[in-house]
Amino acid sequence: MQKAINHNDLNIRGAYPEVAPLVRLRHIARQLRLFKPRVNRSDQAGNLLTRYRGRGMNFEEVRYYQPGDDVRSIDWRVTARTGKTHTKLFQEERERPVVILLDLRSPMFFGSQNAFKSVAACSIASALCWAGLQHGDRIGALLFSDHGVDTVRPRRSHHAVLAAIHGMVETAGALDSPIASGGSQPLSVLLEEARRIARPGSALFLISDCHDMDESCEQPLYLLTRHADLQVLRITDPLEQQLPEQAMTISDGKQRTFLGKSSRALRQQFANHQYQVREQTAQLCRRLHLPLVDFDNTQPVVPLLLSTYGDRQPSPNRSPA
Repeated sequence: MQKAINHNDLNIRGAYPEVAPLVRLRHIARQLRLFKPRVNRSDQAGNLLTRYRGRGMNFEEVRYYQPGDDVRSIDWRVTARTGKTHTKLFQEERERPVVILLDLRSPMFFGSQNAFKSVAACSIASALCWAGLQHGDRIGALLFSDHGVDTVRPRRSHHAVLAAIHGMVETAGALDSPIASGGSQPLSVLLEEARRIARPGSALFLISDCHDMDESCEQPLYLLTRHADLQVLRITDPLEQQLPEQAMTISDGKQRTFLGKSSRALRQQFANHQYQVREQTAQLCRRLHLPLVDFDNTQPVVPLLLSTYGDRQPSPNRSPA
């Protein structure tokens, strides 16, 4: 008998992700459902309720018309030839591309407890990749660094997921500061690149701290959502929202810096600014009807994933769109 996996053993901590722990997240794939199931009212084309835009309907067979069948599916040629009413049956195409848009720019290299934002983002991305593969979808990724975008083309294979994981580890492993020394390209560039590879009907998961999801992102986001389903997963650290009252020491694992006690006015100014940045993202998502889900990187990732994408209960962290 296979030993049950303890969710605590899947909690990935620290400043840098590693391949083996990200691979182990495949053990929770069966418990995650990336898309809400819809009711299949009948086996006729046009009666299957689905949120998946761009999905095809494959012809399956022709049979005698039965009361309740969709009259639009009647096969008039067979009906005319046989003298009896026949209808066409269709089967929905289940495979779809799932593309992870993963932000691994310098600002993601930060964390006050448990794990850096980049590590939490890689953990979430890996779990979603495994879940998509488990349900028969093609898996791809765009890995966004300060100066480039690495592409993993969508494929329905373990090799695609492993390629994405190795790319995540390599890209996140190159980070050494939350401030890019030579500047960093904006989030809008990633969104434009996503338009290039996201085929109609794709499911996109943007994983980022969304620090620069501003007006420059509205147009590319809108164009993406015209032909694909997009969810925004925002990684946040409490220390970025509110400065502590007491002095503290911060480190990147190699060097340490002392952060002195700040004044109340400075703390309030900082909190107000961060609130405005977060609210700007929330308002943009509401205008475009995009689901926005918040993940706290100081908390273990697996319980947050199960509360958001688990089969049994809705997420308490989901913001209204």
